[in-house]
Amino acid sequence: MLKTGMCGGIVLLLLTACGSDQSAEEPLRLPEREKTWVKTERVDITKDAALAPKSGAAIIIPVNESLRDKLMETRGPAPQSPVKDTDSCLALLKPLDKTRMFVQREGGAWSMFERATPIKPYSDNGMQIDSNLNKLVFSLRHLCRTAQGVPQNDLAIKVNGFIDRMGKEKTREHFTEVVGEAPEDVDLWLKHAEFSLKNTTRKVPYSEIQELILKAQPLIDLYKELLNRKVDESNKDAFLSDSVTLLAVIKSRLANEPRVVMAMKEDTEPPLPTRWEM
Repeated sequence: MLKTGMCGGIVLLLLTACGSDQSAEEPLRLPEREKTWVKTERVDITKDAALAPKSGAAIIIPVNESLRDKLMETRGPAPQSPVKDTDSCLALLKPLDKTRMFVQREGGAWSMFERATPIKPYSDNGMQIDSNLNKLVFSLRHLCRTAQGVPQNDLAIKVNGFIDRMGKEKTREHFTEVVGEAPEDVDLWLKHAEFSLKNTTRKVPYSEIQELILKAQPLIDLYKELLNRKVDESNKDAFLSDSVTLLAVIKSRLANEPRVVMAMKEDTEPPLPTRWEM
C-alpha cells in the first residue's frame, strides 16, 4: 500500500512539473489568416490618380519631345571672339555658372518641387536636376582649365616619382611591404598615377569646349525659367514634363558627350593615401 501511494505521488509530481512547462512543448500557434474581400464593382482611374506616385512603384512622367529636340539642337549666342585660352573659356562659362548658383541659392530645382503641393511628391526629380547640372558645369570648367593637359595631383606626382626611381613592381612592393598599405589600395594608386601621367599631354581644342558651353546655355536658361513658374493644378503636368525633359537632356549630355565623359573621369576624386604623408 505504501509503495503504491509513493508511486502515485511521484507520478503526480512528474505531471505537475511537466504541466508548468507545457507551453514550451506546445507547437507555435499562428494567428488565423484575416478574411479578405474583393471589390467587384468597376473602378474608373482618373488621370491624376494614374500619375500620382505609389509606394514602391516608379514615377513615370512623360518627356516633352518637342522641348527635348529644341534643347538638343539650340545653342547659346556665339561669343564676339572665339575661345582661345583658359581665361576666355572660363569667361564664356561664367554667366552660365552664375545663373546656376543663383538658382541654387534660391533652393534649386528641389525647392521648386517642395514649395508647390501638387508636385511635391515628385521632388526627387528636382534633386537629380540640381546634381546632374552641377556635374555638367563642373565638367565644362575642368575642360577649360585642362585643355592643354591635366596637371598631376600630389598623389600621382608622389607615386610616379617612386616609379621613376624604383620601377613599378618595386614601388608596389615598397608601399605594401615597407609602408604596410593594403595591396588593393596600392594597385589603385599605381593605376591612377599611370592614368594621370598620360593625361598631362592630352589636348582638347578650345573650339570643342566652346561648343559644349553654348549647348549648355539653353539648359541653364530653362533651369532658371522653371524657378520663376508658379505651379498649381492647372499647369502641374506641364511643369513636371518640362522638368523631367530637362533632366533627360542633361543626363544625355553627361553620358554621350565624349569630352564631358572624359572630364568627369579625370575629375573624379582619386584614391587617397592612408598612412603616408604627401
